[in-house]
Amino acid sequence: MRNKILLLLVVIIAGALLYFCFGKVGQKGEQAAVAATDVTLAYTPTMQQYGFTEPVILKAPPQRVVSLVHTPVLALHEMGIKQVAIPQAAMLEWPADLAKDAKQLNVSMNSNFDIESVIALEPDLVIVGYQSKDTYGKILDREKIPVYYVDAGHVVSYKSIKELTDVLIAAFGKNNAGAEAITARFQKLEGRLAEKSRENQGQKVMVLQSAPPRHYIQGREGTLGSMLDMLGYTNVFHSDSGKMVLLDLEQALTYEPDMVFCVGGAQTGSEHQQVMEADFAKNPAYWNNIQAIKENNVVYLPIKYVATAGINIIDNLNELIDTIDAKKLQKK
Repeated sequence: MRNKILLLLVVIIAGALLYFCFGKVGQKGEQAAVAATDVTLAYTPTMQQYGFTEPVILKAPPQRVVSLVHTPVLALHEMGIKQVAIPQAAMLEWPADLAKDAKQLNVSMNSNFDIESVIALEPDLVIVGYQSKDTYGKILDREKIPVYYVDAGHVVSYKSIKELTDVLIAAFGKNNAGAEAITARFQKLEGRLAEKSRENQGQKVMVLQSAPPRHYIQGREGTLGSMLDMLGYTNVFHSDSGKMVLLDLEQALTYEPDMVFCVGGAQTGSEHQQVMEADFAKNPAYWNNIQAIKENNVVYLPIKYVATAGINIIDNLNELIDTIDAKKLQKK
């Protein structure tokens, strides 16, 4: 009888040890499996400079995303991430299926925008410009709606767009054909940029953003100015006062650019050319003192080069390269 009791105790102790060693491991394995479904949205180096360091972690891939800024919209769409609302766009046309399925929000006037209309959509992720953290962000936090902040504004650099796209691909792009296609397009573009940058070294450009009779000049940090900088051109304008300032007509006569790039509110380059040439014709004594304008070394570009809207910057840069190459061939 005593031996049976001892044997029973041994079995109980062994069972407890097995549970401790393997049962707990099993539970950890289950927890790891749950964690594997988490989606992590890290903050980019640009956003970390603004103080956003802690990643946003979602318990599952989002099914109802609201984008209040333009920059993530096309990348999310191409990766098949459902967006129930996106910003209205003046600089481009959203893909037809996206425009049909997503509510388009007028976010251009922040003071008039009703964030409650976003809450009513029951989103599981809202992407917001970092400047709105203390306004929209606080309200969304109060409603316990996950918020991810991104670089936003009139000018968002290629570097910042690429960083954001890399984060979105890391979060949503595993075994995703759309993500792979985006990555391939960036790689191909950057090969072209490196080639053209070497080719264009030493050439000076002036960048005008105009709504005649008013003309502004962009430095290398403006939307179009930054694209030309990536293409290896030297911008004749430098200023600490901003990315774009009102053109100083007297100062402009000292710049001596090899080429002038003009962008404005027209839908096509040819339409903007008509607007600009009509304005030049009103004061030829002035404008013909800029040799590049006198000799028609001018490239006219449409409204989509006024502001950046995410990964469409890939197509815009490729088109810009093609437009410049065509202009150079025309001048030969």
